[in-house]
Amino acid sequence: MKKEKKNYKEADKILNLIICVLVIIAIILVLVRVFNGKTLKTDDELVTELHNYFSSDDLNNCEGLFVYTEGKVEYKDIDEEVKKCLAYQKTDNKVTEEITVDGEKKKETCTYEDMVFRKDKDSNKCTITKVEAKNINETYNKIFGVNPKEEGSFKSSDFNICYVKDGYYYCGLSESFVYTIGGDSLIYRVMQKAVEKGSNIEIYDYFVKINNDKCSKTYTTSTENSECTEAYAKLKKVDYKFMEKYGTRYKHVYKKKDDNTYYWVSSELIER
Repeated sequence: MKKEKKNYKEADKILNLIICVLVIIAIILVLVRVFNGKTLKTDDELVTELHNYFSSDDLNNCEGLFVYTEGKVEYKDIDEEVKKCLAYQKTDNKVTEEITVDGEKKKETCTYEDMVFRKDKDSNKCTITKVEAKNINETYNKIFGVNPKEEGSFKSSDFNICYVKDGYYYCGLSESFVYTIGGDSLIYRVMQKAVEKGSNIEIYDYFVKINNDKCSKTYTTSTENSECTEAYAKLKKVDYKFMEKYGTRYKHVYKKKDDNTYYWVSSELIER
């Protein structure tokens, strides 16, 4: 009987040891998952939507891909005019009313309630688009997590300006135009991975800008990525392997709101 009791005690010790080991492994796995986050598919609908908050649909508007810069960029680093421009461009069904105004004699402008616009091409009139401000503001809040400042005009494109008045944006041709001079750049972006960490989603991607067969490390600067330039001169093509090896790597952070939507927090160049 004593021998049997001794065997039982040894078996209990082994069982307890196994349980302790399993508990420790489980804790380690939980900690690893918390630290590394949950991997999301890069073609997930939400991930794609977040990544497209800043897209290359029209680089002539809203300073293009301004988040692809050196260092780290956050909400406070971006001009309010640029943020409103982006919200305007990302809002569908903006038009609520079109207003036609007669132009001023011997001038290239029209005035509508103290707002000045340029005349339409080959016309003595100005076409003004009246947009409900709340539609643009909702998009602004969706992207940046806060409401925009109510005052101030903004350029909605290189050629157009919008004024805010009594809950509406009035948009038309601007008195002054901005012309972009220089060769067209080839812009490439490709997601590497997306990770959910707590209330944040982090999207990692590779970025390449090529102008006159030379690669730039960022969108906002002309700092050359010489390795990329040399590789492009030989291959003359850009695919995922090229981006992975020669592209600049970025991390974009998005935070969850109370309504379970996500807004952009920051973008940061990640050194290899």
